[in-house]
Amino acid sequence: MLTKTMLARQKRCVCRFCGGDLDVRCVIFNEYGGAGAELYCGHCNKIEYGAEPEIYKTAKSFVDEYEFNYYMDLPEDQKTYELNIAKVCEILTYSARRWGIASDKGLDEAIYFHEDNL
Repeated sequence: MLTKTMLARQKRCVCRFCGGDLDVRCVIFNEYGGAGAELYCGHCNKIEYGAEPEIYKTAKSFVDEYEFNYYMDLPEDQKTYELNIAKVCEILTYSARRWGIASDKGLDEAIYFHEDNL
């Protein structure tokens, strides 16, 4: 079911794995029915809830600067790199919600992000 929240997230969020744009697509879950509208990353070919662009940029920067690797048992390749960025996005999103600076409507508009710091 297509909702206002889904449309709003599609406009403002990016894929947690690659940082690409999200589309709203009708996804068929099985051959016996079970279809619905979902946010989807065409680059990754995944159903994706997305992350705020500022959170994605911060997560990518963190993974790059600190060579963060949550998935030590996987080979160090592009897929593992993207999984690590997605993991840090999850942590940052959780933290922002706990701190009260993020909600279902996105990051608090009162917070000013400097592109130099991302």
